[in-house]
Parts: sequence; structure tokens; C-alpha cells
Amino acid sequence: MVPEVGEETVSPKYPLHPYQRQVLGDILRALSSPERRAVAHLPTGAGKTRIAVHAACHLLNEAATDSSLVIWLASSGELCEQAADELSRGWTHLGRHDTHVHRYWGNRRLDLRDLPSGFLVTGLAKLRSSTNRDNTLLAHIAGRAAAVIFDEAHQAVAETYSFVTEQLCSTRPPLLGLTATPGRTANITEADHSLARMFNHKKISIDPRGYDNPVTYLIQSDYLAEPRFVPINFDSDAVIPDPSPGMDYSGSDLDELGRNRERTRKVVALAERAVARHLRTIVFCPSVESAVDCNRLLQAKGVVSEVLTASTPAEDRRVIIEGFRSHRREHMVMFNYGVLTAGFDAPRTRCVIIARPTTSLVLYSQMAGRAMRGPRAGGNSRAEILTVADTNLPSFGSVTDAFTNWEELWSSK
Repeated sequence: MVPEVGEETVSPKYPLHPYQRQVLGDILRALSSPERRAVAHLPTGAGKTRIAVHAACHLLNEAATDSSLVIWLASSGELCEQAADELSRGWTHLGRHDTHVHRYWGNRRLDLRDLPSGFLVTGLAKLRSSTNRDNTLLAHIAGRAAAVIFDEAHQAVAETYSFVTEQLCSTRPPLLGLTATPGRTANITEADHSLARMFNHKKISIDPRGYDNPVTYLIQSDYLAEPRFVPINFDSDAVIPDPSPGMDYSGSDLDELGRNRERTRKVVALAERAVARHLRTIVFCPSVESAVDCNRLLQAKGVVSEVLTASTPAEDRRVIIEGFRSHRREHMVMFNYGVLTAGFDAPRTRCVIIARPTTSLVLYSQMAGRAMRGPRAGGNSRAEILTVADTNLPSFGSVTDAFTNWEELWSSK
């Protein structure tokens, strides 16, 4: 008689990579400590949202009352949409009972005083607007908070956002921040110190497992793509003044760049060459007008391209993004202004063209990170980042330097 095999492999439906399990464990320990606050610091593409969903589901499962809410705060509709979808997906595998995912951003309506327990995913501006009409609303929600999660946590000390966050945390629920850039400015200022103080200087990151730093570990382990930074020299009459110290380029200066026809043709030519090499390319333009013009000119050359701006209707935006994320084999370019810097996950993106100047290390890192998802995370082994702008920030052009820029801030009290 042939003996039967006595074992089988059982795979989880919402798994974590080993480094993500390490970060999750550190998060849960930090949030159960007396301070109950921490920032999870991982590079773009390393899975911050999935780790946070595991943490959120654990915290709701362990909540003291049946009326508890885990509150997820984000500044954009894209971030909110991504969080709500992931929470729904994660809870189907991690939850212990039926629950609700409440969506409160854009034109969505909810009675925030009469929500069943579950997850409240809310846009910060919309929540703040609601509290202006009902000045005891935040205290009411805080009384039900099992945890507060702040996506893109480097924004948390902005005056309006910090008010909402601290009010929600008045009953001392755990507070978890998520960010790829745990600072506000490249050259550390009081705003950066305020951010570290808000989270009690507690920053959680990846154990580099013998490598120099987490970014090197993730690239060498194929979780992140190997980036190739290519500066694009461009001389024209599109000259704008350098911003004042601590400031970024103004909207009017960026509009002026966007109207320069020579520069627009240069960006379109770069996109045309890039799309021949890469399946998916994202172009960050200096203005809405520039993004629209670039898209029109590239389509006239017979290239498949789309444009996204803040004024793109929600349904059109959904269709465009789904098409870009799809597994269609045709090569595509996405032009955008002010939309895809955060909360946009398209793993097949292999090239980013940064055609807007910035003095912000945070913004630059977010733009470059759109192409950084590696093969073990459904992305590519290599990424190309073309920068059509001169910058003076020392950390530009190095993912590792950008990631470690704020270490001194978080290691001191």
C-alpha cells in the first residue's frame, strides 16, 4: 500500500513579504506601548498600504467595543480610494466578523454621527469642512476611535491637518503615520521637528538584513527596481527665478514653463522615445495646460497616451487609470499635473519623466517612486527616471540618500 503524503502547503490570501511582516510586528508593538504613536517609513513601492491594512484589521479585531472605528486619513481622493479598496480586500481574509468600510471624500455623503463600526476612510479637507459645521463632531468620532492612521504622514503637521489629527487622538487611540519621506523639507526646519514630536520620535522601518540600508536591501532582493537617473539638459528662453529659501516654484512660474513651446516639444520627444522602450511611462508636467498640450501632440504622432489633471471627471479618471494599470500589451504614456505624485499604484510603470522643476525632496521622491516597484512586487527589474529640470538639492538622483535624509531628526529627542 502506497503511503499518503502527510502534508500540504496552505497559502494566505492576503500575504506579506518577510520584511513587511517584520515592519508589521514592530508597528503593533509600538502602538501597544504607552506612547501609542509611530511612523512607518518605507520607500514608495514597498507596500506601506498593505502593511497598514494588516495593522488596521488587527486593531479593529481587538477593539474594546462593538462600535469602534479605525479612522484612515488621507489628503486626496486617490489615496482614499486605494485605502478603502485595500481595507475591503484585506478584511475579507483578516477580519473576524462582518464590518463596514465608510467612504467619506469627494461628493460622498455620510452621517458621521451615526456610523456602524468598521473603517472610516476620509479625506482630510472634507472632514475638516464637516467639523466647521459641527464643532463637536471630532470629539464624537474620537470617542469611538480604535486607531487613527494618517497616510502621507509628512503632511500631518500642516495647521488644518494637525488640528484634525490631535482632536481625533484626544482619547489616546493608537496613531500610525505612513510615509516614504518622514520630513517636510530637505534642510531640516522647525516643521520637521514638529512632525517628529507628533509621533514621539518613533520611526519604524525595514531591517536591512546585512545590507547598508533598507533601499539597498529592497533593490538587491528584487522588491524595488534598480533606478537609472538621467538628467536632461535643456536650454531655452523659459527662464524662471529660483524660489526663496524654503519655498517651491510658484504656480505662475510653472505655468510660464508650461506655455513654452520649445520645452513642450522637448517633453513630447522624450515621451515618444520613452514609450518605444517602456510599456508604461508617466510624465509629470509643469502645468495643466502643458499636460493637455503634450498629450494632444503625442496622440497626433499615433502614440497611445492619456492626460489626468485635477479637473478630470471622476468617472473618466477611473477609466483612464484602469486602462493604464491594465495588462494590455500596447505601450502607453500618462501625462499629468498634480495628480499622480502619491496614492497611485501602477506596477508596470517603468519610466518617469519629471518635466516640472521642484525644490521639494518629498515631491521629487514621490514622482520618482512611481516607477520603483520591483519584480517580486509585480513590477520591473529596472526603472528609468528622466529629469528635465535643474535642481540644487543634494539628495536628488539618489533613492537611498532621499530615504535616509531625515535619520538624524528621528534618532534624537
